[in-house]
Amino acid sequence: MASQVRVDQITNLNGDGAPELVYGATVPSRQPFTVNGDLNLTGVATVGFLTTQNATVGIVTASSFVGDGSGLTSLQMVTAAKAYALRSLLDPLPFRS
Repeated sequence: MASQVRVDQITNLNGDGAPELVYGATVPSRQPFTVNGDLNLTGVATVGFLTTQNATVGIVTASSFVGDGSGLTSLQMVTAAKAYALRSLLDPLPFRS
């Protein structure tokens, strides 16, 4: 039988910090997960929809992002010339008889 806990705040045992979620946490589908302050993730985070401001991230896997991406850095880009050269080398059509 499932239980339900209704509280306004959850703190650590001493009441002076955040609790440790030893076994992780799950947010139900279509429910918001709002963080006021810092969110530090270690490991793999897979999200369906991500809205961020001033985010510093390593790898995020998501099916949708919000924003124009103007704050993204360290992206590896392929120039148009390199893309054309790769297409010419890897496209099997030019080498067919």
